[in-house]
Amino acid sequence: MALTAESITTTALSILSQYGLGDLSMRRLARELDVQPSALYWHVKDKQSLLILISRSLKAEVDALCPATADPLAAAMSLREVLLKYRDGAEIVLLGYSIAPTDVAPRALSADRLGAELSHGILTLTLGAVAVEQNRRIFDVDTAEAAENFAANAARLLRSS
Repeated sequence: MALTAESITTTALSILSQYGLGDLSMRRLARELDVQPSALYWHVKDKQSLLILISRSLKAEVDALCPATADPLAAAMSLREVLLKYRDGAEIVLLGYSIAPTDVAPRALSADRLGAELSHGILTLTLGAVAVEQNRRIFDVDTAEAAENFAANAARLLRSS
């Protein structure tokens, strides 16, 4: 298999799903891809660039579920679901959003669509809520009401604008 940005992203997501962010290193990624770590740097400048690449991949999943004109609440719920598919998914996208917000925001939740303030508000609510939910799951804390609570809070935020 040729080493591409897509193969790097797919393998990184696999590592995340199995082991979490703490075990995602360039060295481990290279080992999983059966290449030397230096080979990765032809495609990915550094770990921060890798996080943005992963975040863009998750954004693409949300964009495939929700077109740019989708209801913002439906888009936020779709983002939540995509993030929950991957261990530490919210933390990854939170890091990506901190570095390159316009690159990782789903189209239906973008500043162009919602305005900068509302876009930032709904994205930080979503990323924070899912990060808390994912951490609670690690420690076996009940998250049964998480989806309902998130939907109610997101709807309030979106209505208030």
